[in-house]
Amino acid sequence: MTDCRKRSTPMEIGYKHHAIQAKEQPSDSTTYQKAIGSILYAALGTRPDITYATSVLGRHAAQPSTLHWEAVKHLLRYLRGTSDYKLTIHDPCLGHDSSLGHDSSLGHNSQSILCCTDTDLGGEADTSKSTSGIVVYALGTLVIWKSKKQSVVAQSTMQADMIATAYGKVQIDWLRDLVSEIGIGGGISRRILNDGLNCVTTLNTGNFQSDSRHL
Repeated sequence: MTDCRKRSTPMEIGYKHHAIQAKEQPSDSTTYQKAIGSILYAALGTRPDITYATSVLGRHAAQPSTLHWEAVKHLLRYLRGTSDYKLTIHDPCLGHDSSLGHDSSLGHNSQSILCCTDTDLGGEADTSKSTSGIVVYALGTLVIWKSKKQSVVAQSTMQADMIATAYGKVQIDWLRDLVSEIGIGGGISRRILNDGLNCVTTLNTGNFQSDSRHL
């Protein structure tokens, strides 16, 4: 892949992944698994931008098809084209002037834990399950990024967003306890951001409807 054509996205736009179909040709699972293992090392260490793609493609490691292998090669081409990228670990909600330590317009400061969550809706074609994505900043530094398939089938975007938000809350609660235990910072505040208007409104008001009360 040294001289491969570069790609600008980790996956094809609109890519819908599914298990191997009867009409599709199988791919060599050993080669596929070695490639996913190498990519996973980068995704866990320094490349949050490929976490979703790696999570999705890793689900088919046992029985990959040639289409899955093409998607892996697309991801490798993206990595080849972005090999000069550098990880930005600073909290995007903090002001550019680090001496200030806060952005008053966002009510956010460097003595806090911030979690940003998002989700797709029914992204997995076989089960219609969604995938949660989170990034967590602690004391102004990026420390956690994860992509995880949800265990239940969400009936709406709001439900998928709520499940992702709950997953994010588990992560920041654990991180808050860890930071407190090792004695870094005092009075750590927590904050979760989500771009789903219905999800945010429902959680802020506590006005759960009958079809979402179980969440």
